[in-house]
Amino acid sequence: MKKILLSIAILTGCLTFVAAQDYNCFSVIAGRQATVDGSVLMAHNEDDGGEQMLNIYVAPATDRSLRYIWCEFPGMEVSDVFMNQFGVSVASNGCPSREDKGEILGEGVLYEIRVSVAKYARTAREAVAIIGSMVETFGYKGSGRSYIVADPTEGWVISVVKGRHWVAQRVPDDKVMTIPNYYVIGAVDLDDENNFAGSDDLVEYAISRGWYDPAKDGEFSFAEAYASRESLASANNRIRHREAWTYFFGSERHGEFASVPRKKVSLRDMMNVLSLHETVDAEGHLVNSICNDRTVLSSIFQLRPWIEFDTGCVMWNAMGHPCCQTFVPWYAGITEAPAGLGRFKTVQEAEKKHFSDAKDKRKNYPNHFYWKYVDGWDVTHDPSAEQREILKERKEFEKASKKDYNAFIRKFY
Repeated sequence: MKKILLSIAILTGCLTFVAAQDYNCFSVIAGRQATVDGSVLMAHNEDDGGEQMLNIYVAPATDRSLRYIWCEFPGMEVSDVFMNQFGVSVASNGCPSREDKGEILGEGVLYEIRVSVAKYARTAREAVAIIGSMVETFGYKGSGRSYIVADPTEGWVISVVKGRHWVAQRVPDDKVMTIPNYYVIGAVDLDDENNFAGSDDLVEYAISRGWYDPAKDGEFSFAEAYASRESLASANNRIRHREAWTYFFGSERHGEFASVPRKKVSLRDMMNVLSLHETVDAEGHLVNSICNDRTVLSSIFQLRPWIEFDTGCVMWNAMGHPCCQTFVPWYAGITEAPAGLGRFKTVQEAEKKHFSDAKDKRKNYPNHFYWKYVDGWDVTHDPSAEQREILKERKEFEKASKKDYNAFIRKFY
């Protein structure tokens, strides 16, 4: 894929940020031939420790940017989730690398990446180009990360390394990709521009650092060459990955980027996978799980290519533990969030204070809506009946000749 240089101008006003946590989050992408309805499905659990407070805003379109839904966690640099008016959706997983150098211009980029995707990308491929250009131009300042992006036709995984190295792979239409907190891209073919993109010197640089020896290691694997040894060996990563593999494929899939599922994947399957957890420990904690005590938002992006963007692209959000919270649909056509779902009245103020007003959130905002969800996380509650009712109402809503997206969302809050 030809590199598209991104204007430095779009980064004006970007902030300086704190370091990312290494082990959190889990994601899935299912290609449109692998799903029951022909949609691209992307699912993500956002896992973060400490005091977190979810806000949801709808940023209006301007002459410089697109309209987008913003799920914001104040003070967090790598936790926010977005979907814009064209259904382009982005989330990420921390994937620590072994890079201990990495060339960075100024302060590099991190938080700015997903914001730029939401504001400017009209397709997933444009998102890949934007991310690659930003990393090559400014350098990525975190250890490593894998961004997942999707639109109504395809999904991609873009893995970045501290400095200016990155690689992206397209999820095949008939397969499902799952990713915990380590890189999952293996063999790379940059000549196949339909399915890959990345740094031209990816292999040469790995050889120069002693991370890859063609004579001993055989075929080049990005994950084996660039991932931190600790992330690849992490029991938490392996357990969560095994849970997803078993659900979708019936067996483990070590070394495979994506595989054909044993049955077509549905929206309900994504809800089920994000809700998976092993037995609760003696203290009542969810351990070694896709759904765990650190899960603060669970999102599923249902991106349907045969319906107009406004109705065809839906972000399903469960406020916290998906095993006990109901997924509520947010349509791409919405132009405003219900009152009370954000700390501030405007997106501009939220952007300005994203990092500067991020301490003692419960103390400073005691009446915020999110606390009732935090206080209500209960793994003994079964939300399936309520979810089925929402699915029923969604279908009726989509049949209507006139649709009030804002009223539909307000109904659930």
